[in-house]
Amino acid sequence: MKKLNIFVVLMLLVVSALAGCSSSEKTASNNETASKKIELNYWVPFSGGDGDFMKAMVEEFNKTNPDIQVKMLNLKWEEYYTKLRTAVASKQAPDVAVAHSSKLGELVPGGMIEELDPIAKKAGVNWDSFNENILKATIFEDKHMAIPLDTHAMVMFYNKKILGEAGLLDDNGKPKMEPGAAGFVQFLKQVQEKAPKNVMPYVGTSNGNAPYWMWWSLYSQMDGKLLSEDGKKAAFNNKEGKEALQFISDLVYKDNLWPKNVKNGGEIFAAGQAAVNFNGVWSTGAFEKSQDLDFGVMTLPQLFEKKATWGDSHTLVLPVQKQVDKKKQEAAVKFANWLAEHGAMWSKAGHVPSKPAVTESKEFTEQKYRKDYVEVVNDVNFMPNSDKLFPIGDILRANFDLVMNGQASVDEVMDKAEKEVNQLLSK
Repeated sequence: MKKLNIFVVLMLLVVSALAGCSSSEKTASNNETASKKIELNYWVPFSGGDGDFMKAMVEEFNKTNPDIQVKMLNLKWEEYYTKLRTAVASKQAPDVAVAHSSKLGELVPGGMIEELDPIAKKAGVNWDSFNENILKATIFEDKHMAIPLDTHAMVMFYNKKILGEAGLLDDNGKPKMEPGAAGFVQFLKQVQEKAPKNVMPYVGTSNGNAPYWMWWSLYSQMDGKLLSEDGKKAAFNNKEGKEALQFISDLVYKDNLWPKNVKNGGEIFAAGQAAVNFNGVWSTGAFEKSQDLDFGVMTLPQLFEKKATWGDSHTLVLPVQKQVDKKKQEAAVKFANWLAEHGAMWSKAGHVPSKPAVTESKEFTEQKYRKDYVEVVNDVNFMPNSDKLFPIGDILRANFDLVMNGQASVDEVMDKAEKEVNQLLSK
């Protein structure tokens, strides 16, 4: 009996030891799996709906890619690039970050972001899968420096109720207007004549980005250039540059079609008090929330020689790190490419995805409004790559505001802006 008891005890010890080994092996296996998981820090500068949609995309990526986990940090736009530059300088940069294509002219020459070509193939990136016009804005000296996510451009929104009651919609629900600048002005004058007196034919914010983007759109339709080929001189103080700005000024002061001192044109349009509003595609999401607003949207009409409009892109870049981790870099590019491939999720914010396969997909085409302006991807005239592009924009905005406020003529403003930009470029 004692021998049997001893045998039972020994057997229990053996089973316990085997269980312990098995448990240890499972723990080791779990630890090994955990150690293989790559964690990425991801910085974005999104507000409002953009931030919510990107958060949802990151959550979906994490769910479907358990080997890579992305942690998103959303920073305020006003301080985003300052913090990004500081993080790179202090060797504490995120693994992947959003950068506007208009900012690449600063980031690339400053050595702040990595070239993607050595990594892209391993990460499964096919450059031919991107829209050529959008992709071109991310290439520097034949090197791919960013993964383009979208383009966000200036388009034309119109109030269907106002135009319909004025008899200014065609059978397809599109505005009836003759071509060219004169046709557009005549169309707005018809709105003025036929719509209720409290309706604004055209509305836009009177200062800042709205006149600046509208000017660049119209100037681009005349094949205008911002800077000389070498980027060292202003090239906008010419017949075409003045004509574009004069057209905008005349809408306000000569034709009385654009009210003076408008603080927020988008809000007025959303309230149903204006027939037409030139605005960014991101306004689509905001206007959709206005339940009583029956609106349509189209690419900016061709008022001059060719189709063109202002636009920018959100791109994904790899900030320079203190120590290069090739596995993290590959994971970051894989994540960036995944975002572009799932651009239909991002288009809910109003932006146009960078990949034609996405814009042709059922998930995209079934979204209301987006397909009405999807062709804008080929109309966008991206501003030139310059490390001084943003301060140049500040100069032009400030000077164009003088025209919009009636404080200076187009000729005076263009001469003044040219002088100030040339002084900036000479430093």
